Amino acid sequence: MGAAVKVVAHYPTAFWQEDGLAGAAFSRTGPLREIHDMSGPDGEPAALFGFAHAHTVRPGFEQVVAAQLARLFGPAADSPAAPHVQDWSGEQWTAPSTVEHLADYSLFGHPLFQRPALDGSLHWASTETATDHAGHVEGALASGERAARAVLAAPADVNDTSRDIIAPSR
Repeated sequence: MGAAVKVVAHYPTAFWQEDGLAGAAFSRTGPLREIHDMSGPDGEPAALFGFAHAHTVRPGFEQVVAAQLARLFGPAADSPAAPHVQDWSGEQWTAPSTVEHLADYSLFGHPLFQRPALDGSLHWASTETATDHAGHVEGALASGERAARAVLAAPADVNDTSRDIIAPSR
């Protein structure tokens, strides 16, 4: 998790579900960039969780997070019963000394990662190879489509199995 902070906000009820909200959000206006419903079956226990970058943790961080959740999910989110903050950047086994570089996504989408390997028989497809939306599921999907097009456009002979596309099972 390196440079990430995980925040879990527990509530007495999953009020956002009662309001017809999914409990999921992406935000660029607060410390939490990605937020998800972490509630159990039937909303018990009720919790929202999200990720922030470690450099956003300062005194008053929990209040800033609560205010952000209230903007997204309504006033009831402003007072979690039990906020929990796990700053992975301070952990010995999850944060190398160069943890600040883990937020550098400048190599995502690099053409080197889009080139096939093994004489063209292996095509890389992952969110890290995407030129748009790298690091997100949209990037992974676009990357998979790019690699599939490359495989299908490659010349093949009848005995060539390199055109096989292996998809994960559901």
